[in-house]
Amino acid sequence: MSNETIQDWLEISKNLDVDIIIKAGEEPNIKEFKAHSNILSAGSPYFKAALSSRWAKKENGIITFNKPNISPPVFETLINYIYTKTFSNKDEVSLLEIFIAADEIELYELSQHTKKCLLETKSAWKFPKDFITICKHDAFIDLYESALKFVKNEAHEYIMQGKFLKALELFKEILKNGQCSPDDQKYASNWNLSSKKCRLKNLNELINALNKNTILTSLNLAGNDLGVDGDRKEEKH
Repeated sequence: MSNETIQDWLEISKNLDVDIIIKAGEEPNIKEFKAHSNILSAGSPYFKAALSSRWAKKENGIITFNKPNISPPVFETLINYIYTKTFSNKDEVSLLEIFIAADEIELYELSQHTKKCLLETKSAWKFPKDFITICKHDAFIDLYESALKFVKNEAHEYIMQGKFLKALELFKEILKNGQCSPDDQKYASNWNLSSKKCRLKNLNELINALNKNTILTSLNLAGNDLGVDGDRKEEKH
């Protein structure tokens, strides 16, 4: 949509009386959005059907519409998109939540844009929360497969960085929520640290991870001196 068209939409909205109040979110986080049913209906097939005279009831000229399954920050992003056809995620709202909501209310271009980002970019995901969420949506198989790949990579990176508690948290979510193959289960429950020097600063975290662990069945420390040589080498520099 051109800038001129966007400005036309905004000018029209200023001259229209608000005739709908949308309550987004659940207690205690509910926010009311005042809008114009004509603009919502023109921008979204979902709203065109939901706000038709057949379904929507007005009281004192106002439609009250509840969307408890969409959080206020996500809905604000969607309604701004409907009015302006521009997408901005300044508040760093979960891109996955935006995609799921955009898919539901049939904002096709926005859903495709956010989906592309999620399929291609690990940083677009907020783990482990987003992994737990995508596991609840069987219809988005391609996104689940990307999420599983990214979350396994992130868990591996945490191990290589000596952030064992973070790695353990992700592996637990993979096993608890994901549709894991035998290889995935083995990867999550068998840690091979033989090629990584566990420096002393990481040793306490490894011990804490082992104490909290309920999934680890094998830990390979062959050839690992638990950081003695690594720390001595650091001291010599």
